[in-house]
Amino acid sequence: MLGIVFNLILASLAVLALAAGLSFFLQEPETGYLRGYILLFGGSVFFICAGYSIMALMPETEYAFIPRLIGLYGVDVFLLIELAFLTMELRMRQGYRGVILGFFVLYLLFDLILFGKPSALHYVRYDFHTAYENRMDGSFIFHYSYVIAICIVLVIYGVKWYQSKKIKRDKQFVLEIIVVNLALLCAAFPDMFNLAFARKYPTFSFCLAYAFIHFSFWLAVKRHIMFAPTVKNVSQEIFYSVDVSVLIIGMDGSINLFNPKAEHECGIGDGTELNLRGVFDLSDVETLRLLAHAKKSLGGVFETRVKANGKACRIHCAIRLDNNGEPFCIIGTVLFPLKIQSDAKESEQ
Repeated sequence: MLGIVFNLILASLAVLALAAGLSFFLQEPETGYLRGYILLFGGSVFFICAGYSIMALMPETEYAFIPRLIGLYGVDVFLLIELAFLTMELRMRQGYRGVILGFFVLYLLFDLILFGKPSALHYVRYDFHTAYENRMDGSFIFHYSYVIAICIVLVIYGVKWYQSKKIKRDKQFVLEIIVVNLALLCAAFPDMFNLAFARKYPTFSFCLAYAFIHFSFWLAVKRHIMFAPTVKNVSQEIFYSVDVSVLIIGMDGSINLFNPKAEHECGIGDGTELNLRGVFDLSDVETLRLLAHAKKSLGGVFETRVKANGKACRIHCAIRLDNNGEPFCIIGTVLFPLKIQSDAKESEQ
């Protein structure tokens, strides 16, 4: 009876994971490629939990390999998506990224062929559910070699991702993602070492672990984007209608958002590098000084020129704080000579 309960829980998690991923994708259009990865993670967890729960609830053991193959596909793809996400966050060169992902895609296909075949496992029918026993043969070793190899790569890139972050809030977000992934290691032990629980309920622990990682990642991203610079956070109507160039600058100097006026006056186009040095004629020292002031919650005025057209301008910087009183973005208002002169005349009058 416990087997039925466990597998109904997995079926429920499958639906919830897909619904959570889809809702995030539809409700957060401003999060860029992140929303696509959340949806892919949710879809993978759906395949994992749905595939293995259907396998366990299926009374005919001769057909149990079909839903189990779907679950195995979800496991392999989930790990591959995590690797793709990390390489994207680390901004790797496309060629290098393609080689790494291509290697693991090839490994994934062989894993599905070898470990997904009907004879790879021995299926056992209990009173209320179907389980399987690992044959501990070459396909089993091949599968866990894939899992271990990709996990090692994930750990290495995860540490690099953590080191690449400079803001405390970003580091906490990355660390949270790395820690929840340790659930996979704990969940894999019973299956790898053929422990008593794994013999009767072989899929429950690692399906639960993948669902836990997905929902933890979903919640971490939801919390993180509360303080990410988005149009929603700085009032969409004002942002787009104001007749002044406004830039929303991240604490690392990247330009996250800009209004139509800024796009026109600052010459921002498709090929523009979206950071302070890509748009303005700022030296390294000037950029570092601006960011250092911002991290101390100090605004300021900086005079420079626009790279695209050479126009002289003045950047008025205001710092926005999060709920913890820490700076999370710079609101830069860009004024050009005519506006500066008209503002000066108005102040004199």
